[in-house]
Amino acid sequence: MADCCGAGVVVEKLLDILISIAKENISYMWNCSKNVQTCKDEVEKLDVMMQTLQDRINDATSKAEVPGKDMQKWMKDADKRILEAREFNEEAESKTTSCNLCTLYRYGKKATEIKSSLLTHQKDGEPFRKCDFCPLPTPVLTDTYKRVNLENIDSHKSTLSEIVLAIKNEDVQIIGIVGQGGAGKTTLAKEAASEMNDKFDHIQLVEVSVDKKKEIRRKLETAAKKVSYKEKVLIILDDVWEEFKLGDVGIPCVSEYKNCKILITSRNEDKCRVMNAQKIFTVMHLPEEEAWTLFKRVVNRSQWDERLERIGRKSVKECGGLPLFIQVLGMALKDKEFRDWETMLDLLQAPTVDEFTKEFRLIKKSYDQLENDVTKKCFLLCSMFPEDETIGLKRLTHYGLALGIFNNVDSIKAAISKVRYAVRSLISSFLLQPTERFNIYIVSREGEEEEFKMHDIVRKMALIITSEGNDSWVRTGQRLTDWNPNDCFDYKKISLIGNIIKELPDHDLQFSHLDTFLVQDNYLSSVPDEFFQGMEKLKVLDMSYNNVSSLPRSLKLLKVLHTLYLSENGSISEISILGELTLLKILKLRATGITNIPEEIGKLTKLRLLDVDYCAYLSCVTPGVISKLIWLEEFYIGMGEGNCDFVGELSKLKWLKVLHLKVPSLSNFPQDFRFEALMEFHIKDNVVFLTQTRDCKRILEISESTISVTKQIMELIKASEMLVLWKIKYFDDILLYLYEENLRYITLHECENVKSLVKTTDNDGHGQWITNVNLSSQLEEILLTELGHLQLLWDKPYQNISLCNLTTITISKCPSLLKLFPLSVAQGLVKLRDLEIHYCESLVAVISAGDEETTGMSDIELVDNDIKFPELSTVSLWGLPKLESFYSGHSKINYPSLKSVKLVGCPGMKTWSNGENHTPNIKFEDEETHSNINDYIKVLVEKNGDPNDWCSDDDDEEGIETQLAVAFLQLWYFGDL
Repeated sequence: MADCCGAGVVVEKLLDILISIAKENISYMWNCSKNVQTCKDEVEKLDVMMQTLQDRINDATSKAEVPGKDMQKWMKDADKRILEAREFNEEAESKTTSCNLCTLYRYGKKATEIKSSLLTHQKDGEPFRKCDFCPLPTPVLTDTYKRVNLENIDSHKSTLSEIVLAIKNEDVQIIGIVGQGGAGKTTLAKEAASEMNDKFDHIQLVEVSVDKKKEIRRKLETAAKKVSYKEKVLIILDDVWEEFKLGDVGIPCVSEYKNCKILITSRNEDKCRVMNAQKIFTVMHLPEEEAWTLFKRVVNRSQWDERLERIGRKSVKECGGLPLFIQVLGMALKDKEFRDWETMLDLLQAPTVDEFTKEFRLIKKSYDQLENDVTKKCFLLCSMFPEDETIGLKRLTHYGLALGIFNNVDSIKAAISKVRYAVRSLISSFLLQPTERFNIYIVSREGEEEEFKMHDIVRKMALIITSEGNDSWVRTGQRLTDWNPNDCFDYKKISLIGNIIKELPDHDLQFSHLDTFLVQDNYLSSVPDEFFQGMEKLKVLDMSYNNVSSLPRSLKLLKVLHTLYLSENGSISEISILGELTLLKILKLRATGITNIPEEIGKLTKLRLLDVDYCAYLSCVTPGVISKLIWLEEFYIGMGEGNCDFVGELSKLKWLKVLHLKVPSLSNFPQDFRFEALMEFHIKDNVVFLTQTRDCKRILEISESTISVTKQIMELIKASEMLVLWKIKYFDDILLYLYEENLRYITLHECENVKSLVKTTDNDGHGQWITNVNLSSQLEEILLTELGHLQLLWDKPYQNISLCNLTTITISKCPSLLKLFPLSVAQGLVKLRDLEIHYCESLVAVISAGDEETTGMSDIELVDNDIKFPELSTVSLWGLPKLESFYSGHSKINYPSLKSVKLVGCPGMKTWSNGENHTPNIKFEDEETHSNINDYIKVLVEKNGDPNDWCSDDDDEEGIETQLAVAFLQLWYFGDL
């Protein structure tokens, strides 16, 4: 019964559907004429609407405005729909006069469908009745831009490729192109736009530096509307000087409009970062050959003789690799005679360059936009150094301190911070260039750690600025043999750096305005006694890197002198006259021939920096002198022999922040001296070890074989970041202090009684010294050489040992070393990059398993624990005859970064490890014969495992080279070379 009821309901619903369909179809036949008439009415309505919109378009066109892309498409579709509908209506009028039911059905249904389509289109067009129109677009950038030939201009070609890739990247919307004025930023932006022309509906360039925000907004109005219409738009904001929000110039929020890409060109990288550039590309100046290639293209000369090319190359070199200047030069010399080329070269080598007035204005604008006077004055001071010469941050600071360019600085540190900020701003603006520092072992004898350069073209512009105001008279690096001062009496600053001047005028000179005189790096052997008469306002005097033997009497007349550089004048020995310069703040006597610091130096009570380091013959400091220099902030002194009692006076220097001290003995430190108050120190006795100082500010080097481990020495060790111990006999007393978290680098050499690097128990093996502390957690590098009794690095227990920051470990000639890392310690080596072990005859494994007594886990339990060395890149194992494996256990180890394994003189090595090894980045020599590291090791052992191929004797070739290097360094350090 229930089944019958259910079936009845289904039948009833089915009948309703069929009846509804029948009614609809009958309606098409019954209302055919009505439907056709309704269709006619809607056609006319759409036609009226289209005419109304066309009137709006005509009115906008008269105002140099155009409709958006969507409106144009709507108008086109409307015209097509009206034409099709009218054709249908004409046909329907003739066909529906008969009573044929099929014909009535067909035309009645078609009229209904067309009417519905017309209504929908009218609805879609309603927004266009009130929409805004776009300004008539200017010619497309890529239509007017003529592309440049970058063939053989590889530096710019590669940068262009990177820019194009960034534009194609859907995740990158804002791209910065930065570089010096004239480097070719705008050209590369236009080149990228041309290359991507077919990928964008609209490309627009606006010179931001020329217009105010209101004008920029007006120019970008079309682009902004196209962005909002979801069209693909590329906007180039050229020559950005000040950061601004894109919304302030009418560009819709970029994060919400992925269809918009922004290219920013600027001479200031920081501005691009503030404007959220996701990729920033630096356009560097052209290398010499590429610059010459560009110049030849501009000149377009069919024939080149040797003379013309020589002059041409010299002229191009003066352009500093900047394409804008090279093109100006090429156009100026095109079709000109040889004598015109010679004249141009003379003009280019002159301090001012009239030919490039417009182009120099571009660079000067970078100078004008600098944020403060300190930065501007630092920039102009840099122009006093020779072309291509590095400029030291400290030297620049010392000059600036004397000249008073800083506002109310109370320390050298504060002044250095201001100069560092200024230099970074200048580098960001491409007015200075950073220099690469080589990975050297000893800091330069000048003590400079931060250096930079000034581009030749930028320097010319700076010299133009300084010469206009009679500020600086500069003749540097021109190989002048003498100097005629007659044309520079009115200048405030004179620079003669880097010439071959042997003599200065032997009469007094009336330089009433002179505050800076730089004559370093010349061939002066003497200075006339009267020379400094008439220079009463002199504040900076730099005569370093000459061979002056005695100081002139007129030097004492410089009563306002603040900075005096006499470094690297090896013949200067008598300096008592300097006591007359009572306002002196900076005194550099580095690498001079002085034998003592006389009593007169104690008069320099305003001195903030005293540098007498690298003075080979210095053996005496007059008692009481150092304690009188109460404002001293930086003290650099090196003594190979002599009385070191002056060290006891250091506690009187309450403002001392930097101490570089090399003395025969470190036993004279006063009990109340606070090493922790020093920001920087490099303290050493007679140790002569090739110490790589890295980025450390607190370095201690000790070499005395029977050093007395006093409380002050222990405090010094605790404060050190780098510790170098050479031939320390009583090592155990120092072990406890190696736990200090300040320690980042440790070097041990020939410390004969060392059995372990750090002990965690006392000498009797009873009570623990340290508990619940992460031992050596800050260590970054360990260097251990010639430790004859070293058996292990840490004794048990291992729970508190952390080497999470260790990056490098080098162990050489430690014949008793049994193992390096237990497994529990190795698991924490997450930053280890380089591992070298050489000539350790007893070593069986680098990582040893089986330390379950210290970890509470058995080796079997450890099998399931994967080990990972995320950053380990190179492993070098040499001269290890008993080495059986790198890891003696069975755990799986991942080496995702390992690229190089060197294995020489390890005949007993059978396998890398017994567990699984994952080494995705090692390039095996023959993938078919050894595709995993264990097979690879077998081949290396067969090839390099003969013990006769290596030796560990002290007189082998490597040992001889090391001894020679140390001997050379010792002679160099004490100035005997």
